Amino acid sequence: TAPGLFARNCSVRRLDKASAAAFLDANHRMGRCKCRYCYGLFVDRTTGSREAAVEAGSLVAVASFSAGRTMRDGTRSFEWIRFASLRGLRVIGGMGKLLDAFVADHQPDDVMTYVDAAESDGSAYKELGFEQEAIIQRNGWTNLKLRKRFM
Repeated sequence: TAPGLFARNCSVRRLDKASAAAFLDANHRMGRCKCRYCYGLFVDRTTGSREAAVEAGSLVAVASFSAGRTMRDGTRSFEWIRFASLRGLRVIGGMGKLLDAFVADHQPDDVMTYVDAAESDGSAYKELGFEQEAIIQRNGWTNLKLRKRFM
């Protein structure tokens, strides 16, 4: 298990696309992506020997989201396109903290995402309240489609 850092010791800030792209290229297996909104998690402090020692001010996680899309039923849906933490570091509670900041800023009716089934069962998203909607198979890839509703 990678060393951990608690998200409660971090703050969320909007990120410019260049900073998000550089972080994702270095820390996500698929690298940068086209997105509308980028959020970063920055270390404020560490609280002891059980936590990884990371310098205050360091960017330790990034989440990127699409622009809102109005669906046929009139709801506003966004896609969570990428999430990555610093390579070799687990940010405990980081996904939830980044999602909460995005939701507070944009009040989506729902957020959906895709997970590569060869890499994950989607449990990290399911712990945040996402529900699996479909299994999508295309071009030799199998992805899980998950969605969290806020309305």
